[in-house]
Amino acid sequence: MPIELENRQRKYPVSLERLSFCAETVLSALGSSKERVGVVFVNNRIIRSVNRDFRGKNASTDVLSFQYGPSPSSDIPFPDGEILISVERANCQAIEQGISLESELINLLIHGICHLQGYDHELGAKEAEEMRVAERRVAQRLKRAISNHPRHQSGPLALIDIFGKVPEVQEK
Repeated sequence: MPIELENRQRKYPVSLERLSFCAETVLSALGSSKERVGVVFVNNRIIRSVNRDFRGKNASTDVLSFQYGPSPSSDIPFPDGEILISVERANCQAIEQGISLESELINLLIHGICHLQGYDHELGAKEAEEMRVAERRVAQRLKRAISNHPRHQSGPLALIDIFGKVPEVQEK
């Protein structure tokens, strides 16, 4: 399943090779039928514009996921879905949480891919819990895959910081 990653921001370095490995592992762990997924790393200005145009929310956000229908032509390689991640926002969140930027990008990647698979934490507490469980399960599998893959063990990545992004449900 081809994953196409693109870095459209210049402020922060992004390891596309390791993030591609992570995306492929997450899709596999979720049993995804997605054949082509695009992941684009952007800045706050771009994600805010997309969030405003497609969701009516004039604010930046950390991750947006778009699920597409079938390709209009078998001759055109049309993606099944696309994920936009604001690296600027991810960096701020990483600092707030005391984790590396790469760990936060992986958490957002897990979150975005879960959305492409139909999980939606914004529908209610039950759905949020289902997504949180899926994210934690996938994160555990990803940690094992990184640990077993010598090429991706190097660098400051702290595996304990990979867990997904669904916020904890607050009891009222």
